[in-house]
Amino acid sequence: MLPDWPRALGQPMVSGLLKAEPKDFVVEEVFDVEFSNDGEFDWLWIEKCGDNTEYLAKQLARLAGVQPRAVTYSGQKDRHAVTRQWFCVHLPGKHKPEWRVPENETWQILRQGRHRQKLRLGSHRYNRFILRLSELKGDIDDLESRLAFVRQGFPNYFGEQRFGHGGGNIAACRQWFAGELSPGRFDRGMYLSAARSLIFNTVLAQRVDDASWNQGLDGDVFSLRDSASVFLADIDADIIARLAVADIHPTGPLYGKAAKLGVDGVVADLEERIYAEFSDLCAGLMKNNLAMERRALRVVPKDLQWKYAEDDSLSLAFSLPRGCFATALVRELINY
Repeated sequence: MLPDWPRALGQPMVSGLLKAEPKDFVVEEVFDVEFSNDGEFDWLWIEKCGDNTEYLAKQLARLAGVQPRAVTYSGQKDRHAVTRQWFCVHLPGKHKPEWRVPENETWQILRQGRHRQKLRLGSHRYNRFILRLSELKGDIDDLESRLAFVRQGFPNYFGEQRFGHGGGNIAACRQWFAGELSPGRFDRGMYLSAARSLIFNTVLAQRVDDASWNQGLDGDVFSLRDSASVFLADIDADIIARLAVADIHPTGPLYGKAAKLGVDGVVADLEERIYAEFSDLCAGLMKNNLAMERRALRVVPKDLQWKYAEDDSLSLAFSLPRGCFATALVRELINY
């Protein structure tokens, strides 16, 4: 089982349901595409419900008569949700397929176009979410104060879906690292991501516990808001001011081989203690030659809006940078 990582404001005083049905959780990629109307790549804007991204990629490969590796996408999307995202099919020297969706499938093609460029992993910058939290019970004033709080930023935890049901991806990862499992390429990537995410979340949980997840500590590496750019800096008046307006964020580790830009001081001590706690995962990650990366400890939602309904539900709309989880925002608001 996964830990119940600490929340910035402690346990919420409202309970409710998230995803009572798939249409309560809608996510789409924010992605501006200009088609060239020629080239070897067919881009498809697809809405799906009940299927994971990898399954749909294989379906498209089958319909186009190509190998699965010829189908690419920018990011994985939740199975139990309504999702809209781009897929790309490499069709060198082939005419565009008719793309007839088989009967009884739960996906549809909303838009398509020809492009000279391949869609690569991580190409989109943001995801837009529209959520409905239902059957709310408890102190609505507490919920309202939490909504105002998360508008300024919330702990950037990896969501529970990263770890599989009951944390199963972590258990499988440990079996793989111990030589007891031989996963395929896709599963290997999933297990490596889960291991790095567990280490990151544990570091972030410690920073939430000591109220430094949105503050600078001696030795911190900082990231620019909504950017992968990172830098090491001493804590001075300028850094404190930039942290206060969320222009920059402290970061935590995506574990791997040491980067040139590393943490120092009390931050290094904290992170090393957690690496020791997960020594088996760290050893396996090193063996797989992953490079150390940094991820912001805080994320600020864009254009957060909310509206209550008479049926004791709350609708939310907001955007998050790619790789950030809407469930990390929701867990700060309610128990679900």
